Amino acid sequence: MSMRDLNAIIRDLIDKEIEKILNNIKEETRDIIYIIDRKIEELNQYLKFKNIKS
Repeated sequence: MSMRDLNAIIRDLIDKEIEKILNNIKEETRDIIYIIDRKIEELNQYLKFKNIKS
């Protein structure tokens, strides 16, 4: 195996790892956005309720 082949294999492995990490980050970001959206909705409901009582 030549150095060029080895470099290509290493580059491919690094690219695959980076792709996995980016996919994990995207998934976690979606989860966080969903949680934030739920909390915003809860806050809106609370504020509406407080307005009705006042």
